[in-house]
Amino acid sequence: LRLMLPLPLATSCAVRQASAPAPRPAVIPHSAWAQSPPVGYAADATRRNKAAGDSLTFRDVTITVLGTDGDPAGATTADVARLRLRAGSTVEERTVREGTAFRWNGYRIAIVAIHNTGELGAGLVALEVATVASLPPHIAASDSAGGAAMRLRIPHRITHVTLHHTGDSRTLEPHENPAVRLRNLQAWGARDRNWWDVPYHYLMGLEGQVYEGRDHRFAGETNTTYNPEGHFLISIIGNYEQQEPTPAQIESIVQLMAWAVTEFDVPLDRIGGHYHYANSGCPGKHLRKYLEDGTFRRMVAERVGRGG
Repeated sequence: LRLMLPLPLATSCAVRQASAPAPRPAVIPHSAWAQSPPVGYAADATRRNKAAGDSLTFRDVTITVLGTDGDPAGATTADVARLRLRAGSTVEERTVREGTAFRWNGYRIAIVAIHNTGELGAGLVALEVATVASLPPHIAASDSAGGAAMRLRIPHRITHVTLHHTGDSRTLEPHENPAVRLRNLQAWGARDRNWWDVPYHYLMGLEGQVYEGRDHRFAGETNTTYNPEGHFLISIIGNYEQQEPTPAQIESIVQLMAWAVTEFDVPLDRIGGHYHYANSGCPGKHLRKYLEDGTFRRMVAERVGRGG
């Protein structure tokens, strides 16, 4: 996939020398719309959604999801994941209940969720892995995966700028207050997905107003299998499979992308959409067209003085 490839070194250096700083757009702070502050703890960790047969490697441990089943003991209604753990020459297989955590070879491994047929992310196991040494003592000692309050904030270095839409069941209308949808998204994410905050770094209403989401120093979230670490996540509130973006939104998207590109030294060919990295239509056909025809990249290039 071309968008994921870095520029050649000589070209990349020349482009960066030609870049002009882009101002950060005006942002409505998190505290102005949220009913509750973010939760969770920063740690040396990662979290991914994995299907049966897929593996997650973090530091020197590899976890393979062999499959999922109902609780074989019948003790709970929770599902279980069958895992193969590998660190160097040490290999072990375990069957672990959904919602539990265990320590292994200096790591804490949590089965945050197992998503079944009919659920968002069906067939995926949400795994969270952290070095025990990086965790607060009460997290390190807990055998429960816990909810949003126990989730780990994953530090990352931004290398991509990625556009999403929230994909709501209905379009965002001019009379609506986008902050209501943001509060609903935060509450749903905590309750149903165990997320420590909204999944995106910045979100946008119909008038192009930009809302601060989760701290961009930490990786976002996804219901799909791509790895959001390294991605600066911009999400447009509403459903852009059904509705057209407004001119004000297009302008704010370009401003925000331009700021991110210069702030984090991101090559222009790493401006993309969720659909580039996962089996998804996100951010909807009415926003995808601006990515597919190069409009966003061209407009950002003009703002920052780079070659398109």
